[in-house]
Amino acid sequence: MRSLLAHIAEPAEAADRRRMPRRTLRLDVAARSASSEAAVVIRNLSRTGLLIETDAAFALGETFLLVLPELGAAPARVVRENGRLFGCEFLTPVPESAISAALLKAPHDDDAADDAGASAAADFAGLYSRRPSSAVLLTALTALFTAVILIFIVALASLTFS
Repeated sequence: MRSLLAHIAEPAEAADRRRMPRRTLRLDVAARSASSEAAVVIRNLSRTGLLIETDAAFALGETFLLVLPELGAAPARVVRENGRLFGCEFLTPVPESAISAALLKAPHDDDAADDAGASAAADFAGLYSRRPSSAVLLTALTALFTAVILIFIVALASLTFS
């Protein structure tokens, strides 16, 4: 009986063809094409593209505007379709700040994600949250501090010139 030699190698990882890393999330937003408006769910997102889920009938190559938090309308084109899932590319890369804003806006648990904004296309006012009270407080304190500094400068100038 002859023994067999074997070599077990780690499988080579397939090269990722994506130019930018994608972030997984679930965010309900609105999309507007030339002929319709629809609610879509962003499943993953990068600076150059995204995966959306929707009941809308987008066609390959169709361009639409996607409403992203803190950025507004971003034009994108459908490059891949699989049932309700559409792979899209942005016509121009979106800033990293738009990715961060989308991640912060997305619910962080499955129950909240299922309940969040089912009618995003009908309620554009709900796409942007109000400023938190801490931001309002910071703005008020900054204005107060600026007023005190200005009064101090005016008082110092009046003493200098009198």
